[in-house]
Amino acid sequence: MLETIEKHWAVLTQTDQALLVEAINALPGPVLEANPRFVAAKTYANYLPINGDVRPLRFQHTVAAGPGGLLDQLADLTSRSVSARFQGNPAQAVAFVREAHAAIAEVSDDALAAIRPVLPDIRLQWAMSLELGGELVDAARAYERTFDEALTFDNRRIAVKAAGALALNYALAGNQTAAEQWLSRRPKILDESRSAVIDTVLTRGDLAQALMAAHDLRFDDARAALDAAPSADVDREAWALRLFVESVLARASGRARQQLSRVGAAMASQPERVRTTGLNGWLTTMATAELQLAIGDVEAAGRTIGHLRVLDLPAANDPVRVLRAWAALRRGDAEGAVVLVGPGLAEPLTSARITVELLMIAAAANLQLEQPAEAQAYFQAAMDLIISEGLFIVLLRLTAAERTTLLAGQPASLPPRVVQELDSLGGAPTPPKVVQLSERERVVLRHLMAAPSLHAIAAAEHVSHNTVKSQVKSIYRKLGVTNRDDAIRVVASAPHLLA
Repeated sequence: MLETIEKHWAVLTQTDQALLVEAINALPGPVLEANPRFVAAKTYANYLPINGDVRPLRFQHTVAAGPGGLLDQLADLTSRSVSARFQGNPAQAVAFVREAHAAIAEVSDDALAAIRPVLPDIRLQWAMSLELGGELVDAARAYERTFDEALTFDNRRIAVKAAGALALNYALAGNQTAAEQWLSRRPKILDESRSAVIDTVLTRGDLAQALMAAHDLRFDDARAALDAAPSADVDREAWALRLFVESVLARASGRARQQLSRVGAAMASQPERVRTTGLNGWLTTMATAELQLAIGDVEAAGRTIGHLRVLDLPAANDPVRVLRAWAALRRGDAEGAVVLVGPGLAEPLTSARITVELLMIAAAANLQLEQPAEAQAYFQAAMDLIISEGLFIVLLRLTAAERTTLLAGQPASLPPRVVQELDSLGGAPTPPKVVQLSERERVVLRHLMAAPSLHAIAAAEHVSHNTVKSQVKSIYRKLGVTNRDDAIRVVASAPHLLA
């Protein structure tokens, strides 16, 4: 029986998972002791959702009976890596993958050839550990290698999942063309019934399709793809990916405020380590900040963006810079936004969406700075990419007034369906009136918050009483108030004025 399971592992996982589980469970104890890899295989096979069966919330590694050979060692390390992922320890999960890579590097090609048919299943788990651990570049390479090996040994289930994961990674970066190419590479699944196991194989591809449709403002298509993707109860590890895609769709379709509460509820349902580390932590924090910006709560978004800096995700630098720049722009700091996007615009970027976002920020900022020619140049460059990549969602970052002004100067016409969606959705919340205080006025305003007299402020700053009185009048005029109490209320809702 052991030889039969090993020989037909790939076929059984694709066509008859229930039979596979039954066969593994029938292996006698002495056989398991002599073949430690089947201890891990048995634990994982029993964890799989066969025919919608209820399963544990988190996969737990089972200690093997002994060291065994290379395949036994790789199966044990893979099981440990998967267990670490489920326990919210992505760094440890990645460490086990690195150890497995080192083990393979030390063996001969002949020794490796004997286990190649089962490697795609193992490599897929390694790729997922790298991905959820935030090692996105290495994860992409691992998925590509998994895809190639899976096709070589006709393991369509693994090839479909690897291609879907790559499509989703490209969709997250806004590279719609590359994402579409990976979706088209998915081979046809042998089992058309979409069992629970097949559902988890298709999850990332479904999410990629939903995200791409949301970027293109095709909301019905996005919802259909999300409906096709299994819920978080079936594919537990994809919960944060699904939540992020749902948040992008909600933000684009004008339901950001409702989705913000759903994000909070979903995060509360997960253990702290699971929701705050690795890719999961980055995705949920990013989704929260994006939704806060969409409803115009710039200060809350700024605090959330601050959390992204401590998550240490290599690919997060550009998206974080984008959010910081949008937040600065919506606070009325157009010059600060230009400074933030400058480095990105001076370098070639691999993400189409990031490039479009940076160009759009530069366009809106130059519009605020009353430099219309520069604004139109940046906007034209952004529009070329938006139309070619189907990234119309970025136009929703603009206020209705900004969008009307910028589109009026462009020769390229938008598709009628996009115009209709933009008209129905409006634009980003109109930011509050920009208040430009001088350095000295900010100093005096900080004194006013502490409630000393004008004479005390003059003494502290070594200036005359009349100078302070003149500065206070200027502050009141710019804030649109007539007394200290009203000024305090304005600053309470806009603390950046004291920065």
